[in-house]
Amino acid sequence: MIHNKSILKHGWKIVPACFFVLIGLVSCSTETKEVIIVPEPVEIDYHKGSVTLTKDTRLLLDESSKEALNIANILNDEIQGRLGFKLEIPAENKDQFTMNIIKFSVQEELKGELKEEGYKLNVTNAGIDITAATYHGIFYGVQTLKQLLPLKGEKATIPCLAITDYPRFQYRGMHLDVCRHFFDKDFVKKYIDFIAMHKMNKFHWHLTEDQGWRIEIKKYPKLTEIGAWRTEKDGTKYGGFFTQEDVKEIVEYAAQRYITVIPEIELPGHSLGALAAYPQYSCTGGPFKVANEWGVFHDVYCAGKDETFEFLQDIISEVIELFPSEYIHIGGDESPKTRWKVCKDCQKRIKKEGLKDEHELQSYFISRMEKFLISKNRQLIGWDEILEGGLAPEATVMSWRGIAGGIEAAKQGHDAIMTPGTHCYFDHYQGDPDIEPKAIGGFTDVEKVYSYEPIPKKLTADEAKHILGAQANLWTEYIASNEYAEYMVLPRMSALSEVVWSPKKKRNWEKFQDKLPKLYATYEYLDANYHIPIPGGLYNKVVYTDKAVIEFRKPLKGTEIRYTLDGSEPDNNSKLYNGAFEVSEDLTIKAATFMQSGKKSQIRVITTEKQKLFEAVELQNPVNGVKVNHYKGTFSKVDDIKGQPLRTEVISNFNINDDDGEDYFAAVFESYLKVPKDGIYAIQTGSDDGSVVYIDGEKVVDNDGLHGYQKRYGQIALAKGFHKMTVKYFEQSGGNYLRVYIKMPGDKMKYIPNENLFIN
Repeated sequence: MIHNKSILKHGWKIVPACFFVLIGLVSCSTETKEVIIVPEPVEIDYHKGSVTLTKDTRLLLDESSKEALNIANILNDEIQGRLGFKLEIPAENKDQFTMNIIKFSVQEELKGELKEEGYKLNVTNAGIDITAATYHGIFYGVQTLKQLLPLKGEKATIPCLAITDYPRFQYRGMHLDVCRHFFDKDFVKKYIDFIAMHKMNKFHWHLTEDQGWRIEIKKYPKLTEIGAWRTEKDGTKYGGFFTQEDVKEIVEYAAQRYITVIPEIELPGHSLGALAAYPQYSCTGGPFKVANEWGVFHDVYCAGKDETFEFLQDIISEVIELFPSEYIHIGGDESPKTRWKVCKDCQKRIKKEGLKDEHELQSYFISRMEKFLISKNRQLIGWDEILEGGLAPEATVMSWRGIAGGIEAAKQGHDAIMTPGTHCYFDHYQGDPDIEPKAIGGFTDVEKVYSYEPIPKKLTADEAKHILGAQANLWTEYIASNEYAEYMVLPRMSALSEVVWSPKKKRNWEKFQDKLPKLYATYEYLDANYHIPIPGGLYNKVVYTDKAVIEFRKPLKGTEIRYTLDGSEPDNNSKLYNGAFEVSEDLTIKAATFMQSGKKSQIRVITTEKQKLFEAVELQNPVNGVKVNHYKGTFSKVDDIKGQPLRTEVISNFNINDDDGEDYFAAVFESYLKVPKDGIYAIQTGSDDGSVVYIDGEKVVDNDGLHGYQKRYGQIALAKGFHKMTVKYFEQSGGNYLRVYIKMPGDKMKYIPNENLFIN
C-alpha cells in the first residue's frame, strides 16, 4: 500500500515493555507532585507520602500461573539490568509479608468495572497493589508503574496514590510495513516493546507487497526464494524474509506482552512479489519482476481462475497456523481493474456470477476469501476499498482514505478501525519538508495526531459502537533504517496512545506538551531515536527593508535553542538564544533545538534578504477575478506546464477542491494582487501536488514537485497598489488540492480575499 540492546535475552539496551517496582521505606512529604503518565489514566487520586525502593522488596503472586510467572520473569530481567539485583518471589508462606511488597491480584468480579484490560494501582505505606480482572490488566498496571519510577541512576521513590484505569477503545493498533524496506526480527521485537509500553494491543504486520514477499510459505518456496528479493536500480540485490520459526517467536513475544499480531497478506492487488514467483496466477502469465519502485501496478491476481483462489487459500492456511489472531488482513486496496477488463477468464467470471462490472468482481474476490476465512474460524479485515461493489458479509473495514469508509461501514452495521491518512499515517512529514529526512509527503505532526477523534460526528450512538478504535500506519517506502523508523513513530505513537486509551474528556494538548520532556528522556533511556521539533517562528527566508527581527519560538519546555550567524552547524558550544535580536545584513542563520542530553533537532536554516519595495503597477479597468488556464498531461514539476491550454476561464480565487477526483492536469492562475500599504507580505500555499507562486516575476513560494499535501511559505516587500501574481499548480494523481493564503502586515495568515484579486 502507498500510503542497540534490550532485554538481556536479546542483547539490546531497550527496556522490556513490562516493568515492576520495588517498594521499601516510607518517606512522608507534605506535598505530592502530579505524576506524568502516558496515556493519561481515567482517574488518579493523590495521597500524602511516598515509598522508596529497597533490595528487600518481595513480589507476591496470587498464583503460580504461566501468565504470572511470565510477568515476574520479565520484571526480574529488567530489575537486574537496571538495578543489579532480582526480586524474591516467595512460593510459600506469602502471608507473612505485609510490608515492602508488590502484589498482583486478579479478581474476575472486577471485569464489569474495569473491562478486560483495566486495572487499579494503589501505592500505600505497605507497598504497591495492582488489581485487575485479568493478567492483561495487571500488565497494563505495570506499564503505569514503570512511569512512576525515575530513570536509571536516580533514587526510586514513588508517591502514594490510587489509579483506576481502563481503555476507551478495544482496538489500539500500530502497523509496520516490512516489505518496502526490510526490518529484522530484533527490530520487530523492539517495535512491539514500544507498542506495549503505550498500552496498545494490536500489531498489524504488513508482510507481502509488490516490492517483496516477507513470510515463508512451505508449500510455495519460490515466494521467498524469488519473491523476497528485488534488484535495485543500482544493480544491488535487496530483500529478506521471516522463516516460520521467526514468525512463531515474534508472535509469542507479542503474546507475552498482550499484543495480538495481525498479519496482512495483500490481495488481489499489490502482489508482484508473489506473481514474480508464480506468474500463472496473474491474468497475463507474466513474466514479472519484484518491483524496485513505489506505486500502484496493473498486474494483480487473476479473479477468473479457480487456481488463484486455491493458491491463496493454501497460503492463508499456513498463515493461520502461525497467527492465532481472530483477524486476518487481506489488504484489498489499490487494485486496478485494467487487466480484469481484458482478461477472458475474469470476464467469464463476471458473466457466470451475474456481476455488473469489475468492482463487483473485486467484491466477489473478497467475499470468496472471507468464506474461506470463516470456515477456518477467522475474520477478514481489509482497507476501505473492500466496500466497493458491496462489502463481504462479516468483514471489518480499515478506513484509510479519510473517514468516509468507516462511516459507511458503521452505517451498514460493520465494524471499522479508523486509520485516516490525515492523522494516522506516520510516514508523513512531521516538520518542514525542506529540513526533515525524505518522506512520502503530507504533513502529520504530533499535535495533529493528538487532535484526532476516532468517532465521526455523523454517526449515531448505536452506529458509533461499530468504531472499534484506531491505528497508525508506518509505510516504509522512504524509511530504510531502524533509527529512521523510530524517528517517525516517536513521539507520535505516544500521542495516539492517549487518543485510543484515555477518556475523551481527559485529553488535553497543553498538558500533553508538558509530558513531552519526560517522554523524550524515556526514549533516550530506551536507546530509541525520536523526532525533536525545530525552533519555531519565522520563515526560511526573512525579507526586510531596513532591519530584520529574528525571533525564535522554543518548541519544548526544558530545551535550549542554539544558533550560528556564519552558516556553520550549531553545536552545544554555539550561541544560546535568549530572545529576539535584529540583523541588518544578509546572513545565513542556522539554529537547532537542544535537549538536556545534548541531542539536537534537525537544523533550521534561515536566510535574510534585504529588498527594495516592488513597485506597484497601474490598471486601467480592474475587475475582481482570476484568469486560469487549464492543461492536461503528465507533470512532475511546474516547468513541465507548456503549450496551449485546453481552456481559459475567469474564477474568483486560486483554490482547487478535490471534488471530482480529476488526475493528471495543471492550472496556471494569473491575477493582480491589490495590497493596502507598503510592507512585507507573506504568502503560503498548501497543495497536493506541486505549486509555485510568483509576484512581479519574483518566485515567492516554492512548493514544487510530486508530493502529498504540504505547506510552503515565502515573503516579499511590496509597495501599496497592484502587483502581478501568478500561481502554477499541477496534479499527478492521488488527490487534487490547492489553497493560497496571505499574511498582510499586522494581520494573521488567511485565504487571499476575493476582493483583493483583479484582472485588467
